Amino acid sequence: MEPPYWALFLLLLLCTLAGIAGIVKARRRREKTYYWVSGVSFLVVIAVIVALFNQFLLSFAMIVATGIISIGLLPRTMELYGKEIVKQKQETDVSDPLRMRDFLTWKAWIKLKAIYGFRKMIILYSILNMGIIAAGLLTLIALGLITPLTAVYYTISTAVLSFIIGYSQIWKAFKDT
Repeated sequence: MEPPYWALFLLLLLCTLAGIAGIVKARRRREKTYYWVSGVSFLVVIAVIVALFNQFLLSFAMIVATGIISIGLLPRTMELYGKEIVKQKQETDVSDPLRMRDFLTWKAWIKLKAIYGFRKMIILYSILNMGIIAAGLLTLIALGLITPLTAVYYTISTAVLSFIIGYSQIWKAFKDT
C-alpha cells in the first residue's frame, strides 16, 4: 500500500512551522526550553524524511528519541505553561466577552474558569482536546490507515489523560493566582 504522501508532507509542514514558532518564542522570551521544544519538532521532520527514504529502523529510533526528550522536557514545559497562565491571568479582564482568538492563549480558559469554575473549565478543555484528536483520527479512518476501534481508544485515552494532566498541572497555576 502506498503511503499518503500528502499527509506526510502536511505533517512535515506543520512540524516545521511549530519548530519555527518555537524558535521565535525562545528568542522573544529568552527561554532555552523553547529551543528544545522546537528541536523536538525538527527531529520529527527529520524522522519523517528518513522514513520516506525507507530507513524505518533509523526513523523509529528518532521517534523513540523524540519521545524520551519530550518526557524529559515535560516538567520544565509545564512550569513554563504555569508561568504563562499566571501572567495571562494578571492581564485578563474576565468581564470582557469571550472571543474565539482567546482560545489561542490561556485567556479563554481563564474567563471560562471565572464563569463556570475550575472543574467545568477543565472538562471543557478535555472535550476540546478530545475533539481535535477525534477529527485527526477520523481523517486517518477515511484514509483507511486505522480502524474505528483504534480511533475510539485513542480519543477516550486523550480525554482521560487531558483531564488528569490538566487537572493536576493547570490547577497549580490557577491556584497560585
